[in-house]
Amino acid sequence: MKSLWNRIYTFRAVWLAIALIFLFALPSFLSLGHTSLVVEMLILAVAACGLNLIMGYAGMVSFGPAGLYAVGAYTTALLIVKANVPFGLAIMAGPVAAAIIGFLVGWFCVRLTHVYFALLTLAFSQIIHTIIFQWYSFTGGDNGIVGIRVPDYIASINHYYYFTLALTVVCLALMWMIGNSSFGKTLQAIRENPERAEFIGIHVRIYQLAAFVLSSFFLGAAGSLFCGFNRNVFPVYAHWIKGADIIVVCLLGGMYKFLGPFLGSILYITLDKVTVSFTEYWPLVLGLIIVLLVLFLRGGIAGFFTEKFSATTIRGSREER
Repeated sequence: MKSLWNRIYTFRAVWLAIALIFLFALPSFLSLGHTSLVVEMLILAVAACGLNLIMGYAGMVSFGPAGLYAVGAYTTALLIVKANVPFGLAIMAGPVAAAIIGFLVGWFCVRLTHVYFALLTLAFSQIIHTIIFQWYSFTGGDNGIVGIRVPDYIASINHYYYFTLALTVVCLALMWMIGNSSFGKTLQAIRENPERAEFIGIHVRIYQLAAFVLSSFFLGAAGSLFCGFNRNVFPVYAHWIKGADIIVVCLLGGMYKFLGPFLGSILYITLDKVTVSFTEYWPLVLGLIIVLLVLFLRGGIAGFFTEKFSATTIRGSREER
């Protein structure tokens, strides 16, 4: 059994190294348009992995990730445009602001469970959307904030790609450490049985609130990255449709696997762009994908392949014996 786990860890390490080398070399053989799509995938992956901290690890289904994503994006944009704050400081302030708002929102939301928790997160997200949409003097309302400046050294698509890749690797590494720490294991215990976790002395609400704040931080980081990439921000970033996109990415990739949302972001944007190039009925295609996921792939793409790989590895280990 020890040999089996060593083989699995070696396999993962090799594929991780190959993936990093591949991502680093990607702009060398892609057009600028395709490189920009990869940037979108990376940003969406950060947002989806951030949401997965509460969905996949803590078992709390949130319908309001878009509001916190927009807080990060608008914080960065407003600091640059209104206060002339340097881009580096502004992009760091976005996740912090999202975490602060996440604490205030989460303080109310974690008092409820199941569908009530989900609906309350959606309500707070729509409140954030309404504030952004109506506060013309500060946020620009439905006109948004356009012409956001970024430093010259990351102004080109290729340079911003490497900037995004570096921050994505940092965010994913932090989330991996959180998920595999005792804190992450406690969240999984709460997901499986919150009553039993409470009985053995775990303060469930405190852990859920902490997970909500951490999730908000990474959602804000994704929003800040997209602000610098798009150089514009609009109220649609806080709309429930944007939140639905992030949730679908988690489901598509597999919310019980750490890299599931990363795979989901690649598949989601690829399917989106390919489908739109052939037909205008992308929502219909998306609906069919969700139906197939719910009926046949509840563990998502990552869960499906992990299950197949584990079965093959165990079979091979038995044959060696």
